[in-house]
Amino acid sequence: MAEDPAALRRFTLKQDGKLASLDGHKPDEDCKFLRNILASAHLNMMFGSAFSIGVVPTLEMRESWFCAVESKISGCQDEPVWGDALRMLKAEYFRSVMLPLDGEDPTDGQVAAIKAFLGLVRDRGTTTIPKRINLFTTNYDPLIERSLEKALVSYNDGFVGREHPVFDSSAYSRLQYEQSLFMEYTSQVVTANVMKPHGSLTWRRAENAVEYSSADETLKTCLDGCDGIVDLPVLDDVRELVRHECDDRGLAQLEDAARALSPADAALLARFGDRYDSTLCIVNPTKRKFEETLLERSYYDLLRIYANELDRNNALLLVFGFSFADEHIRDLTVRAAKSNPKLIVLISCYSTDAAGDFERLFKGCENVILLVPEDGECLGLDVFAKGLAWLSR
Repeated sequence: MAEDPAALRRFTLKQDGKLASLDGHKPDEDCKFLRNILASAHLNMMFGSAFSIGVVPTLEMRESWFCAVESKISGCQDEPVWGDALRMLKAEYFRSVMLPLDGEDPTDGQVAAIKAFLGLVRDRGTTTIPKRINLFTTNYDPLIERSLEKALVSYNDGFVGREHPVFDSSAYSRLQYEQSLFMEYTSQVVTANVMKPHGSLTWRRAENAVEYSSADETLKTCLDGCDGIVDLPVLDDVRELVRHECDDRGLAQLEDAARALSPADAALLARFGDRYDSTLCIVNPTKRKFEETLLERSYYDLLRIYANELDRNNALLLVFGFSFADEHIRDLTVRAAKSNPKLIVLISCYSTDAAGDFERLFKGCENVILLVPEDGECLGLDVFAKGLAWLSR
């Protein structure tokens, strides 16, 4: 059978982190090819929710519910029941996905993965390319930051100032150096930029600015004056609904639950909804991303940085656990892959089925490479990190 000329190049990554021969290439040639890329490129990583598995519950089908309810609100502005339904979704989302992060530490595997990623730039001998790694993620959680702290690595999360740090995207252009105590010798140290286009639980709304807050403090603030919100029985019913794709039957059940709210429960949900909206600075899982300009400005500032990084000569984008569901990030990445022949996009595929989805998305892009697991296996964070560490030796 003739090889499909539009098919993306694939490498098989074994469970021990070593590359297997594929597509007629010799393993040594594959390794040399990838090692040269990793050693000499401007390094960017895009993480999705799979990075946080084991600590953060998955999004499941919540986006379809948020989108459906917001569509109802747009079409039935005089019907308050859908406002109650949206607040129920937000309360359940907060309880199930965000609140479990209170005080949680990253897993040993997440810390080990971050160390492996930093190792890609730490030992570079060249001085022509900065020892900088850009870590992009659509996750709200602080697990990347906490992993960097456990790895004893300073990082740049875009905030400037000490007593009242505020977000300023220009901070990401900074590099760090250290100087010998006894000799005037300086050397560049690894700089890790953490960039969150969808916002973060460490972001807090302030007047005309995004202010820094610890994730634990942000979560506590959302609950101020809302005692009993996480114990509302109706949230258990919502939890069962969002396990499945939203459909007409499910939407009718949600509407019935909203209409059945007691006045006290509806008032409690309203108070929580106000705290949620006035505290959190995140992109909710919906197609209509923005309610105001503050988050929109930060979102597009970070997308501009992302696009500029992909347009660089000799740029590399490593992708793990990210499905490109965000249409802006997807469009920017596909456009860059097609227009910048000096860009390499290396995508870790959890399964061979996932590889097919990326094949269709990046069809014809010769600079997009897929790392796929062996037949019957899955390519998790530990295997991906081991593979990069092995290649960087």
